[in-house]
Amino acid sequence: MRSRKRYIAFRIINKGSVDEKALSEAMMRNLTALFGEVSAVECGLRLEKFDGERGIVRCNLEALDRVMIALTLIDRIGDESVALLTLGVSGTLKGCKKKLGVLA
Repeated sequence: MRSRKRYIAFRIINKGSVDEKALSEAMMRNLTALFGEVSAVECGLRLEKFDGERGIVRCNLEALDRVMIALTLIDRIGDESVALLTLGVSGTLKGCKKKLGVLA
């Protein structure tokens, strides 16, 4: 049976611009540091959409709490000091875009 997914909308607060690849690497690095490699892979973390300030990340339902903790604790991406705010969680990508007004 296929695992259920959740979509997390977030916003990055910083002075400069953030690269999509650097953000994705920072998410996985933080998740791995907090919960280990096996748990990080089981989360199914994937950056779905990102426009430089706002974005949507996908994960497995069972790993939602771990992913939200890891995202909240990101404080640096590359050389930039950042703060990552979670805007909300949805069960579908369309719902996440529509209800939360992210990348509509």
